Amino acid sequence: MDRRYFESYCGRAPYAEIYLEHSGIENCLATLKRSRIRVRSVLVLGTATGEVLQDFFRACHVRPFGCEVSRWAHARIPGDFRRRVRRADLRRYVPELARAGQRFDLCFANSLVYLRAREIVPVLADCARISRWFHFWSSTSESFEPGDRHRTLLRPRAWWRARFLEAGFAATRSPYLWRSVS
Repeated sequence: MDRRYFESYCGRAPYAEIYLEHSGIENCLATLKRSRIRVRSVLVLGTATGEVLQDFFRACHVRPFGCEVSRWAHARIPGDFRRRVRRADLRRYVPELARAGQRFDLCFANSLVYLRAREIVPVLADCARISRWFHFWSSTSESFEPGDRHRTLLRPRAWWRARFLEAGFAATRSPYLWRSVS
């Protein structure tokens, strides 16, 4: 995912202009507030150019940790946030955090749709070990983004629900927020 990907996100516009439509950050922050969940630590898997990092800081006064696979996007994260974001693939980064015994109140990601189906449960199981909550708002087969050829794992919401449950999460009132039971 290079400059072109982020400058014409989903084949439409620069990511920074339309990230609110695609990231789920507004839903996440509203859900946390409505559920009275206070977060002191956040892990963002797939930080893109850092907009959601700034949103978490403004709303929760937390500087998130995270990872971003794209060299181009990582270089554009504001410096005071980039120090806490590793340029890494979440499939390697999350297991490292689990082995190190890291813990976060919230894991925020919509980047799971870039993985293979067989990779989802192991990644989510590690996420269940390292986070109390997981917010996942992303494309499903019901809401396909035709301009994004990188989103390869478009499955129905029921499929995603089954993977979260299998990995050690419990459903909440929100279809996007999951509670770890691991």
